[in-house]
Amino acid sequence: MKVRKEFDEATAAHRAAAGHLERARALLPKHGKAPVTDRQRALVTRLAQAALAATPGWLGHRLTGAMPGVPLGEADAAQPLSVRVGECRLDDDHRFPAVVNLLGTGHLAVDADATDPRAMSLLRSVPLRLLAARPSETLNVSFVDCCLDGEVFAPFGPLVEAGLAPEVATGEIGLAGVLDTAEAHLDHARRRGGAAADLPERLVVIAGLPPEPGAVTARLANLIASGPEARLHLVLADARVRPNRSGTRTTHVSLSGDRATVAGIPLPVRVDAEPEPELITELCGRLAANRQWVIEDDLT
Repeated sequence: MKVRKEFDEATAAHRAAAGHLERARALLPKHGKAPVTDRQRALVTRLAQAALAATPGWLGHRLTGAMPGVPLGEADAAQPLSVRVGECRLDDDHRFPAVVNLLGTGHLAVDADATDPRAMSLLRSVPLRLLAARPSETLNVSFVDCCLDGEVFAPFGPLVEAGLAPEVATGEIGLAGVLDTAEAHLDHARRRGGAAADLPERLVVIAGLPPEPGAVTARLANLIASGPEARLHLVLADARVRPNRSGTRTTHVSLSGDRATVAGIPLPVRVDAEPEPELITELCGRLAANRQWVIEDDLT
């Protein structure tokens, strides 16, 4: 498939360039500041170009300021998607977008609670980007807020009102219900085998785990291990999250200190500012209206 091939090439270029940038960064003196070399400038340019290729439209557009006039639902339903999470800076003048692979690939885990503005930004901006990029009938999303009793996902209210998302789940009981639905999706995909590629994707976004998360840990581990093949993906933010080195295809974002790091790459990332709640609500209203038009077209 041509789109898949182009995506794979873009993400491969992004990862390869990131490895080169790490080595270039290591060449800088340990003490004092040195000017950025031509080689480093070229590496940053490659990174920026690869990131833009991997995150067109809503996947990489800055979610601040006025409502961007970018069309909705342009990403192919079978195309893996990456999203922008911030910006990596070699210095003030040399930077490139920080991009993580998600739909069709794996999961995203953040080691901070939603009370950290950067975690809040990721919990809101990542699903917003994916919902705007995918055709609405190809992506189902569920929200769980065990941290702020529903406040984290309140701006997504128009999706709930339009029936495009269930009510935001809260607390341990709410989380258990969402995991029930996710496990049912997983079982359904397994029964369909190769035909699972025709199922809508399911995105589960979780802001915080219960105070005693032991009862859900094994369930989450199963979803993390088996989810991608079943078109199921998780975004989880909780201060108790730790990197998993067992090859679960989960991208880990660490928010310890003033700067973030992504996937263990020792380069500082500045997480994008949280999108304004009004922007989220307006976009969700557009998504709901677009979905209604699709339903009406199907009925005529």
